[in-house]
Amino acid sequence: MELTVRPLADFFKPEEVGRHLQKFFAHIGGSSTVWDEKGELKFVDFVSPYCEVIYSKVPHRCEADRKERFEKALKIGRPFLHRCFAQKLNYVIPLVIEEKFFIGVGGG
Repeated sequence: MELTVRPLADFFKPEEVGRHLQKFFAHIGGSSTVWDEKGELKFVDFVSPYCEVIYSKVPHRCEADRKERFEKALKIGRPFLHRCFAQKLNYVIPLVIEEKFFIGVGGG
């Protein structure tokens, strides 16, 4: 699937997308994050204590893992699950408009 990258801000505010994700994942203890079309983090509702500890010790590994998830989301354009190097399960939802515009990623 070939997607055209468009700015997230042209369609939604990151907080709006994040609040919608919270409705689906908060009740199972999942976090919600939104990254824009460049892969920059624009919304996060919380970070688990486990992830805070891991990130404080090896931030480069966490950032490399996040970049890998972003690039895969851009490439495949459909939701998937991902287990990070620290064995945490992450959901990744490419934000795609009309099956042709990639505007970012939601996940947690």
